[in-house]
Amino acid sequence: MIATSILRAAELARILDQTAPHRSKPDTWQDGSVTLLDADPVRLHAVTTSRYTVAVGSAALSGPDSAKGEPWSTTLQDDDADSLAAWARTRGYDEDVRLIVAPDRLEASTLTSSLRVPVSATKFPLRGGWRPFIAARVEPSTGTAPKPVALDTATLRRWKGIGDYVWLGVSEHDGSLLVLGEDFVGVQAPVAKGWQAPLAHASAAADGRPVEVLPLPDGDDEFSTIRWEMLRRMVVADEAIKDARYAGDGALADAFLAVAGSSHVAVRALRALERIDARRAHEVAAAISDELDSGEFIEAAFETAVALSLDPSAWIAQYNASRTAPQES
Repeated sequence: MIATSILRAAELARILDQTAPHRSKPDTWQDGSVTLLDADPVRLHAVTTSRYTVAVGSAALSGPDSAKGEPWSTTLQDDDADSLAAWARTRGYDEDVRLIVAPDRLEASTLTSSLRVPVSATKFPLRGGWRPFIAARVEPSTGTAPKPVALDTATLRRWKGIGDYVWLGVSEHDGSLLVLGEDFVGVQAPVAKGWQAPLAHASAAADGRPVEVLPLPDGDDEFSTIRWEMLRRMVVADEAIKDARYAGDGALADAFLAVAGSSHVAVRALRALERIDARRAHEVAAAISDELDSGEFIEAAFETAVALSLDPSAWIAQYNASRTAPQES
């Protein structure tokens, strides 16, 4: 029997690329190292499986033959499926590919190019067929919420090529993860690991205390004071820089500019921290205020630089050298 289907080259490449990561390697599961191409009168499906995932890419058929085409299916070995995908990727985006399927080969052709690959004698290893397998896992919900499932993160990476958006669900049939995309459906088997309640990150601040018992930040505390002072310094520095330059004192202008820049960094950092964890931002501001009042912040800066493998002594030496360097006349 010889069957024919037509679809866009880009769509053929897409469904083969989407499903390729879920095809077992010959040395890990011999029967799984094939891609099933399964066509009905309106769509072509590429299906792959391994011990842990099943992936189905779907593309609409086009052309006059597709509306009346007979269903067909065949399997391709991994290298042949990859060759077909690579060939399809090199065609024009809107170029149609005609697939002719014979018992021993699959022929793909456009107006300018053609490719022939052998079909595989290996049957697709999913017992009962991929359609009943998928249907059993995406059946409508009965209203019973399943428990979260444990998943292998290395296997999760195989789904990254699906597209920009995916919908995730859990099958009531066996707890499998459902990965649904536009013209794509996938299943990932869970890991046999007992459910463990996670840490209460969703209802806690950065330090672990429940959000609902955290006090609201004081609108007149050190955070507000420091923010006000830094903003004041930036605004005033602009005027001071103008005055220093008018007086011809470039060094003083540079000093005011440095103060303004440091104040800008401080304000941006505190505001960013406030958006992440408001209470933590106010606690940090209180600690900074204490350090400023005690005058220990300069010594602390020296120790922090050393801890970061920097050389603050060299900075001091560079400054002293600049002060003693002869001035150009």
